[in-house]
Amino acid sequence: MAHIRKAEITSPITTLGGESTSRVVPALLVVAAACIGGAFAWQGLSNRALFLHSYLVSYMFFLTITLGCIFFVMIQHLTKAGWSVTVRRVAEVFGCGIFPMALLFLPILVLVLTGDSSLYPWVNTTPAASGAPEWAVGDERIFDIKATFLTPFWFGIRSVIYFTVWTFIAFRLYSWSVKQDETGDKNISLKSQSFCAPLMLAFVLCLAFAAFDMEMSLAPMWFSTMFPVYIFAGCVLSSLATILLTCLLLQKTGRITDEITIEHYHDLAKLCFAFIFFWGYIAFSQFMLIWYANIPEETFWYRFRFEGGWVVFSLVLLFGHLFIPFLGMMARTVRRNKTYLLFATIFLLAMHWVDHFWIVMPQWKASVYEGYFSHGEPITSSQYVVWPGFVDLLLFVGMGAVFLASFCVVSGNRSLVPLKDPRLHEALNYDNP
Repeated sequence: MAHIRKAEITSPITTLGGESTSRVVPALLVVAAACIGGAFAWQGLSNRALFLHSYLVSYMFFLTITLGCIFFVMIQHLTKAGWSVTVRRVAEVFGCGIFPMALLFLPILVLVLTGDSSLYPWVNTTPAASGAPEWAVGDERIFDIKATFLTPFWFGIRSVIYFTVWTFIAFRLYSWSVKQDETGDKNISLKSQSFCAPLMLAFVLCLAFAAFDMEMSLAPMWFSTMFPVYIFAGCVLSSLATILLTCLLLQKTGRITDEITIEHYHDLAKLCFAFIFFWGYIAFSQFMLIWYANIPEETFWYRFRFEGGWVVFSLVLLFGHLFIPFLGMMARTVRRNKTYLLFATIFLLAMHWVDHFWIVMPQWKASVYEGYFSHGEPITSSQYVVWPGFVDLLLFVGMGAVFLASFCVVSGNRSLVPLKDPRLHEALNYDNP
């Protein structure tokens, strides 16, 4: 008969340590300021449009991870999951990173509100001869509707709503979880479940419209109802990889060694495997429907990415984001190998960054008023190919430093696993079938 553990934390170290974080956080913030400021000085002063597109790539990389962690916490509460209790706190802490993500979004928001169209072409509202905005090329009846939606004022209002909802959800769930560590009140778990039920709808709606606003509107005349689901799939997959990677690294430093077992890693890896396939399914569905319908307002977006050097990124995504990790994580033995999972999660996160690079960077210099169409046909994208460079590295490191600093500040000297969750015994005794 298997040994049944008591609902007690036995690891000698379950926190980051207040003294160590107090030294690390200032250093991380200095790195963040130096990298982001250096990237702006290097490129932002001479080519603001290219800098802002690079900024958006790294920003969306970390924002989607943060949102995926919030979703992970919410779905665990909604399903009354017991197995994930000991890994849930890591996701809760990362989810609270939504506040610094809101601060990092301010430069983009300010530029939009001040009428700068370096990033989003629809910000340019100068009327053309027909009375429609300059970016509204094509069927005026369609773009009259889009021009009403895509305005700086409503973009700002929607952005405030997104971050308010996300921040409220993340910090409310984390504060209740920490409070339960102190009081042991079982009703907090029931309260969290009831809280997540209606707010899951608000979370998903905000995620969908944010996908439209932040990335899809880079090409304001493109249509795709699948795009928010595509972004959602990337959110969940990248957050699972981040949670898995963080737990592995924490255990390598001697923290939470007894509370997270190979069974938890196996389940997280299975979820990664599932969402690798789900991401591929959504990506194919979006492409197939657009290809089959063959409508110019939809097809140009893919044609632009299947020409010139951009086809290289398309192939990298096809194999690196789908086929290789799908085959690589299919076997049970590899999903239970910590060394393999360490490299697999890093690879998945690298592909997640490439995914956002592929979405954002082809839009540089490809704004509508510069001519997506020439006599009804899309222009070539070969002259607009951008390869990852030093500025992209600086922005990634800078925002990554903010991301890690947020994790250190929020976790502080608190336990990295829930101490008195009523389902703690399920997680400690979890056996993966």
